[in-house]
Amino acid sequence: MTKFGSWQALVVALIFAAAGMVTYIGTRDLHEKPDRRDFLLQGTEGQAVTLDAFKGKWVLMFFGFTSCPDICPNTLLNIANTLEALGPDAKDVQPVFITVDPERDTGPVLKDYLANFGGHVVGLTGTAKQIAQTAARYQTFYSKRTTEDGYTMDHSTAVELISPEGVYLRAFRPDDDPDDFAKELRAVMRKSPT
Repeated sequence: MTKFGSWQALVVALIFAAAGMVTYIGTRDLHEKPDRRDFLLQGTEGQAVTLDAFKGKWVLMFFGFTSCPDICPNTLLNIANTLEALGPDAKDVQPVFITVDPERDTGPVLKDYLANFGGHVVGLTGTAKQIAQTAARYQTFYSKRTTEDGYTMDHSTAVELISPEGVYLRAFRPDDDPDDFAKELRAVMRKSPT
């Protein structure tokens, strides 16, 4: 085979390899659940909790911490008001609060804190590694920042929506008007085949 022939053979081989990769990726996506972001954390009673615990519910997930002075309580109040605006559809929605401060936010601390927001929010904690893995799966940023009084936590503020099948769908702003939030959420729920 001439040099030119070898070069042509290499090009043809690369084209077939690329086509094979595209076919594999396309087939793989057909068989995998789209954008399922599972986790393993602990509930307020110390029990193991995975995403499957919320199967059949629309999950509104928020990462925060109980010592947060403003964004976290305001977001949790906003979620409570959104559930109220949803009316009967609220029974199909489960708010979930995941702490980014497991050092201070033990199960009992989370339970007491979340009781202030309508009693519907499930609190989750875990080891630093478990929380870091979960936050990474949901593209949530957080970091510890030293203050004069000790420390605080900087963190992302999006409210994540997960379908009843456990598929990540979208994020809401934490300060969306509760009526608008409920309207958008209801529209997604009605479009769903479940």
